[in-house]
Amino acid sequence: MVTTNNQGFTGTRSSLYEEAIVQYPSARIMDVQAMTKHLNPQKNEKVLGIGEGNGFFALPILEAIGEKGYYLVIEPSPEQLANLARRVTSPNLETLTKGIEDFTPTTYFDKAWSFGAFHHCPNQTQAMKNIYTALTKGGKMVICDVFQGSNLAKHFDGPVARYCTSGHEVKFLSDEFAKSLCYLAGFDESKVKIVDLLQKWKFDSEKDLGDFVYKLHAMTLIPGNEQDKIEEVIKGCKEILGVKKVGNQYELNWPMKALIAEK
Repeated sequence: MVTTNNQGFTGTRSSLYEEAIVQYPSARIMDVQAMTKHLNPQKNEKVLGIGEGNGFFALPILEAIGEKGYYLVIEPSPEQLANLARRVTSPNLETLTKGIEDFTPTTYFDKAWSFGAFHHCPNQTQAMKNIYTALTKGGKMVICDVFQGSNLAKHFDGPVARYCTSGHEVKFLSDEFAKSLCYLAGFDESKVKIVDLLQKWKFDSEKDLGDFVYKLHAMTLIPGNEQDKIEEVIKGCKEILGVKKVGNQYELNWPMKALIAEK
């Protein structure tokens, strides 16, 4: 049975997501820093990227693993992968249009990871088992995602679920279930940990902040004209997540967690 779920990353959803990433390339600099710290890709490593979408992290990972490394991105949305292909070309990069639930590795990886994608998996138990299988002995998994009970979960379950053009019906992890998934997959419990990621997205103006979040989540179902929509997004971000001006920039709180395990 095919379990692939691209959560509507086609058409408007995919095109607006791409616009957001291209238009505001520096907004998510802390996300790249979190990847570098926790995944820590090294020269010659084989890395599996799960739900990498349009390849936001592809360039820094490819640079880190070097010309003898290998990065396989598996992503169920062909439109997202087409966006990646337009932006990144490398002989060390391969893509596969598939969900992790349906992935059978033909090679084994030193590291596997995802950022903000695991909550889209329709069968998280099978997804975790496949990640475990894909790793070499001693291999490392890093899952950075939204967790239950956080303000970010409230943001997704509230404004995003209401106004995203494709909807947003997902499953956020709890600490307990995340650890259970690792146990059921076969990971050594003594080598499983969960760490807080106090991410902040950074913008030159509140309007940029609102435009980015509006496009990233394709919140086209907000009533009113474009200005009304962006103002509503800004309002929601302030009320739920918190926005603070630091120097000349506006920082949007984006609290996540990293689930880290070793095989």
